[in-house]
Amino acid sequence: MQLKPIVSLFTSCALTAVCITSIINQAKADDEVRFICASGYDQATNLRFPTTYAWTERGKIAIIRWKYAWFTSQTVTPEERCQQVSSRFQTAYNNQSLAYIVNGTVNNQAVICTAKQEDAACDTTLLTLRPQDNPLQILDDLKDILRGRATKPVEHSSKQQPVYYKIDIKKFLQTAPVEKE
Repeated sequence: MQLKPIVSLFTSCALTAVCITSIINQAKADDEVRFICASGYDQATNLRFPTTYAWTERGKIAIIRWKYAWFTSQTVTPEERCQQVSSRFQTAYNNQSLAYIVNGTVNNQAVICTAKQEDAACDTTLLTLRPQDNPLQILDDLKDILRGRATKPVEHSSKQQPVYYKIDIKKFLQTAPVEKE
């Protein structure tokens, strides 16, 4: 019986299938967008800060530079906050709720969140704001970033009516400036 040629043929087919699957998965991974927290250089201060980035096939796009401590917490560092918010951006991107960003209130705290349509409730909370933050200013700055109109990331520096900004996240990811190290 000619068992060796059959085994050889089967092995070749299996290896080919694995290679093709690997190539397809790599191409798919190259198209994926990941929101990450990494150290980013701030030209104004000549310092590095934790930064929420959108990582695309073009490179990393800075969204929020975490320069300040959050609230008066000694336990939540800017690095931890960056990790948390980057993960929330990823969640919003994955569930396709980055169509609109809006200011809102969750647990009596001002937040910036996403909504799938205008006048919809918050879908994913992106970040909780400090009491001294101006929600409309932060929202407006974030809108400019995500619409590709700003050249630097957001720096966070009475109940207000929610304002909805439509975001074309795909266009932003294709056209926003990429940071070079």
